[in-house]
Amino acid sequence: MSNSGDDDGSLIRAAQNGDVEAFAEIVRRYERRLRLVLLRVLGDERDAEEATQDAFVQAWRNLDRYRGEAAVFTWLYRIGVNEALARRRRKRLETVDLEASESESARYVRRDTQPEASAESAAVRTQVMAALRTLPEDYREAVVLRDIAGLSNDEVAEALGLSVAAAKSRIHRGRLQLRALLEPLAES
Repeated sequence: MSNSGDDDGSLIRAAQNGDVEAFAEIVRRYERRLRLVLLRVLGDERDAEEATQDAFVQAWRNLDRYRGEAAVFTWLYRIGVNEALARRRRKRLETVDLEASESESARYVRRDTQPEASAESAAVRTQVMAALRTLPEDYREAVVLRDIAGLSNDEVAEALGLSVAAAKSRIHRGRLQLRALLEPLAES
């Protein structure tokens, strides 16, 4: 099956009419991508997994509220971010298992065929993810949505409840901060 919006719209309409298999197809299409994005937002594999599951439960419960004005992934992302933020607020002590989150993200990244290149790309990935975790939450969310989840500027704005100009500004500022953090590493 393709990932086209028309197919998604048909699946959502079928799910709104009670077709559990149609909703299961939406979950299959977007679960991995949503979990990866929430992992970047939360920084903890277990929390991201739970937030992803909770997001799909909320999506199922609120199918009647989906009007097709946003892309399905944008709608799911907004639900997921709300779950992630609620989880973060409930969590008293924030802990991050760096090895777990990096090994989780490594599952979704293409492996190079040369061992040296693979080791180098893993080291770069680790540095980028560590730098990303240091960004302020507003910038991190925008950069993750644009550069990792692959949303357009319009979709990022919609997902974050911002104007397109504000979303572009957050993406730009987040990228500048990332560059400032990563340039000294590249020089060494």
